[in-house]
Amino acid sequence: MSKNKEGLYKNVTLTDVQLAAAYYPILIGLAKHKHCMTYGELVDKAKAEYPERPEVQNAIAVSAGRRLDIVRLFTDERELPDLTSLIINKGSGECGSGYTQHYNPVQAREEVYARDWSNVSTEFDLYIEGVQQQITPRKKRSKKAAKDLMFTYYREHKATLPKSVQDSRELIIELLMEGFSQEDAFAQAVTP
Repeated sequence: MSKNKEGLYKNVTLTDVQLAAAYYPILIGLAKHKHCMTYGELVDKAKAEYPERPEVQNAIAVSAGRRLDIVRLFTDERELPDLTSLIINKGSGECGSGYTQHYNPVQAREEVYARDWSNVSTEFDLYIEGVQQQITPRKKRSKKAAKDLMFTYYREHKATLPKSVQDSRELIIELLMEGFSQEDAFAQAVTP
């Protein structure tokens, strides 16, 4: 893997990869039927399809976009249409602002719907295996330890943090449980 590619995976967690692997077949189904769904519907569908996988059962909609980034890296590397354009916000009926700031979701969906996706599934499975091998294992934390770290960091840095950080509480806890540092967890959670 090139240095440039390694940088892309620097903050990727095993949970990110596992959830991307669960979301990908759902996205393929949406593409074949020319449909979209909300982040919440994506998480709920994955939970229904993978009841035995704890990482899927613990998934939350607020962090689904982060997991979709893994799918986007795959489609970008292979110059495929962006399947993640099929996931939209419930309120706006469009992709999240992190997506719309960089991409045209309407055009992306048209490209997705025009593509034949029948032969890409095996490729994605191999891709996921490769990404998993590149991830450096982090020391996991309990939810209580993660909450304690979050509150400590928040108290110490409250004046410099945006108010919107409060909306990312669950994501910060999840990242801290995955073994990210406090700085990295907060930085990732408040980055649009």
